[in-house]
Formats: sequence, C-alpha cells, structure tokens
Amino acid sequence: MILEIIITGLCIGVIFASYLLLLALRRINDYENYIIQIQEVVEYGAERMSKVDSSGHYESDDETQFFFEELKQIQDILNNLFELKQEVTHATEKSKEKE
Repeated sequence: MILEIIITGLCIGVIFASYLLLLALRRINDYENYIIQIQEVVEYGAERMSKVDSSGHYESDDETQFFFEELKQIQDILNNLFELKQEVTHATEKSKEKE
C-alpha cells in the first residue's frame, strides 16, 4: 500500500516536472526566435547603410561615425550569440564530407 502511494507520487512528480520543462523549452525557443529576428533586422540595416554610404563620407564623419560603430558592435554581439551552433553545424558537415 505504501509502495503504491510512493510510486504514484513519483509518477505525478515526474509528469509535473516534464510539463514544466516543456513550458521552459517553448519559452526559450520563443526568445531565441525573437533574438534571431532582431539580428536579421540589424544585418539588413547595416547592409542598407553601407549601400547608402558607398563613398564612406558618412561613416568617416564624427557625428554619424558613432552610429555606424554602435551598429557594428550590436551586430557583432548578435553574431557571437549563436556562433557555437554554427561551429557545430560546420563540424558535422566536414565529418560528412570526409566519409
């Protein structure tokens, strides 16, 4: 009788913990997608600014140079967030090529 109560309690605890883990993983995926969207917007903005400033006059100006540098720093930070995932992907691709 006591063994059945303990097993039932453990099963309920495992189900509850699994549900909480599932909710946490969904939330993490949502945040990751949000960060990826921000990264894409920053990359697009940097590309458009580079096209507009093809001669380099705005980027070398003291007032607008600050904005260019800050945008590049933001882009570097966002690129480094997912660098490990890209390295793992490249490593698996290289191992498949060797086979």
